[in-house]
Amino acid sequence: MRPKHAMEGVIDLRSDTLSRFTRDDLDHIDLARVGDSGFDEDPYVTELEVYCARMFAKEAAIFMPSGTMSNQVALRVLAAMGDEVITAAGYHINFFESSQVAACSGIVLNPLRPADGILRRQDIEQAIDEKARWGPVYAEPRVVAVENSINAHGGTVFPFDELVDISRLCRERGLSLFIDGARLLNACAATGLQPDAYAAQCDMVTLCFAKGLGAPFGSMLMGSAHHVRDARKFRKWHGGAMHQAGLMAAIALKRLAGWRDRLAADNDNARVLSRLLDPSWTQPYEAQTNMVFLTVPDASRLASELMEAGVLSLAWTSTQLRFVTSNLVDGDSIRRAASIINRFAARGLGKASTG
Repeated sequence: MRPKHAMEGVIDLRSDTLSRFTRDDLDHIDLARVGDSGFDEDPYVTELEVYCARMFAKEAAIFMPSGTMSNQVALRVLAAMGDEVITAAGYHINFFESSQVAACSGIVLNPLRPADGILRRQDIEQAIDEKARWGPVYAEPRVVAVENSINAHGGTVFPFDELVDISRLCRERGLSLFIDGARLLNACAATGLQPDAYAAQCDMVTLCFAKGLGAPFGSMLMGSAHHVRDARKFRKWHGGAMHQAGLMAAIALKRLAGWRDRLAADNDNARVLSRLLDPSWTQPYEAQTNMVFLTVPDASRLASELMEAGVLSLAWTSTQLRFVTSNLVDGDSIRRAASIINRFAARGLGKASTG
């Protein structure tokens, strides 16, 4: 028997990582051109790296197997064992990757907890000043790491003016600024800003192809030529140097061509879902990009009941349920999903306990 999520008619809103590529994505690949990226002889990988470097106005770029590896390699390039990275508790490098940061690089995370998930200059200054900084025997802050859009805060766009302010602070304090831009293009589609505007504020930035863009695989890490040269070494150390990676790079190249319209559609669908939900639901965040969150008494229970009704979601925490739009869903699916979700509001599940 097929799993529930594979059954016809189920609306899958668990994640944009479930987005699908098509037969056309494969048919346009010239298999005779695919070379060995391990020898830097794959034209698709080279073209994708050059394309992204230009798109983000960085000197160089390197194709990675995953966003997590991009993040880990970037931190290793920008910081050394025992150095400190100032970030926020909800950002991917802490929420999902704190063990990897410790085990693979010996880097110290200093996770802050801004109420809205947005790090600001005063937060970073306080983080620097509130710990022992009396000499090199103590952890030295080397990197500020931000995320855009901010997954754990409902896909919130990191405000550009705040990013500029943080960038200025990093230059003043001799710190590097890293942007986990897994969904940065969703933020660009929402704000109208170009990717290079965000990238200009930081030393290194990532982009994920396997989320809303709908490619099956991969991430790009961009920065200065010498940073990317170091990243190539660490990618090899982490086992991320790939041979026939051109098969995946070719699909990512094709998907990048229409990125703004593709991701704007996802953002629009999330806003439609947010508007259609019954007012009794508690939505802790404004739907700015491609996510809608609900605060509920029991997220796992509601996710299970919604699955039985034909809508797949993710219990992000015990009291937060996440819905993510992608190319798996269109406008009709969104309206149908809202109708199904609202049935549970009518059953009194729309309000989280305040006790």
